[in-house]
Amino acid sequence: MELITVETIGEKIKRLRLEKGMSQSELADGFVTISMISQLERNRNTASVELLRHIARKLQIPLHELVEDDVGQMAMACQHKLVKVYLEIKEPNQAEPLLHQLRARNDLSQAESIELTVELGECWYQQKRYEETLGLLIPLSDELEAVNYDDARMLALIRYTIGNVYYGLQNYTHANYNYRKAYDYTSRFTLFDLLAAKISYNVGITLRKIGHSQESLFFLERTYKYFQGIGDMNKLAMTVYAQGISYKNLKDYAGAVDSFSTAMNIFFALNLMHQYHIIQHTMASTVTALEDPQRALSQLEKCAVAFKEQGSISDLVRVLTKKSAIQLDLENYEMAERELQQAEEFVITHNLHGTDEGAECFQACARYHLKLQDFKKCVDYALKSASVFDTIGLLVDQVDSLQIAAEAYEALADTGKAYDLQKRCVYLLRVLSDGKEGIL
Repeated sequence: MELITVETIGEKIKRLRLEKGMSQSELADGFVTISMISQLERNRNTASVELLRHIARKLQIPLHELVEDDVGQMAMACQHKLVKVYLEIKEPNQAEPLLHQLRARNDLSQAESIELTVELGECWYQQKRYEETLGLLIPLSDELEAVNYDDARMLALIRYTIGNVYYGLQNYTHANYNYRKAYDYTSRFTLFDLLAAKISYNVGITLRKIGHSQESLFFLERTYKYFQGIGDMNKLAMTVYAQGISYKNLKDYAGAVDSFSTAMNIFFALNLMHQYHIIQHTMASTVTALEDPQRALSQLEKCAVAFKEQGSISDLVRVLTKKSAIQLDLENYEMAERELQQAEEFVITHNLHGTDEGAECFQACARYHLKLQDFKKCVDYALKSASVFDTIGLLVDQVDSLQIAAEAYEALADTGKAYDLQKRCVYLLRVLSDGKEGIL
């Protein structure tokens, strides 16, 4: 019988390095010494997960391809660290088998068991298995909070992950509730760290989405100071952009322009052109459109071309919707209709009916038909958009759609339905004015 030998990880590293024509010095690349690479290739030393990740990156292969034959021989701590790396680099399919294997051990402490469960929840969240994630983490959160579990960081992480799931489901009210719970736990952190900054950012984002732009600025400012302090320019730009939208919602256009310009400059410098065009689109459709509609249309057309090339359909729908609104204000009805038809076609073919992009498109269609005095179509689109905004918790936008429908009903002389919708709007505005009490 022919004896089959398994290639060791050191032998594999040497083989792949030579295949790519790299020296040991090039592979080390200042991360470790050349001697360390030499010892590793001769199986005289073992590599940390961090070093394996570095080597995989230098060899331009997936990490799991490098370690697949050796995972079973790793110590538990090393396997767990590998799980964390897989989740960090968004490879949940590689993390899940390891997580199940680790959770099946009978020598886990309570803290280890909880941590692995939370990581499994993060794994499922990355795979968009939202209902399974909620089914795993909500009972865990309730159980730990009921016994006043003393690890505030873990409690914050659980609520943060649950919030992320609800955000993925576009249920912004539930997302904000869980982010706020997570934020409360950060007050017990020794330092305001990366997790606290992410939680604070998400609180600010969801507060703005459910209509509390003024309150959102406090949380975004805390996030801004943290990312400025550590020099993370990408996340700093994201935070400044979020502040700009809050300023825009508050009609502080000077603050919005300043924030948008700063964020655009950072993204341009980082060559992150998708983010750059998102901000350009936001600025053009809000601030520039008020001052120079034609210039705004020109900028939005450039964004539309960029989003088509990038395959970002949801952003393309937003741009087309904003272009139609400007054309409608300019009384260019044929152009407005053409933009709306394109936007609605993308919503239908890409199944965006239940998203905020789809709802914005339906609301724009309602405004168009109201302008043209086609009141029945206006009502249909307005109520459709209001229903979606209600489902995802965007109360301000829901009120806007209901008021469009009420105006159409008045034009149709159906005062009863118009009155009912106005009552609904009054109720929703009261919920908004209640601030935190309306969502917690």
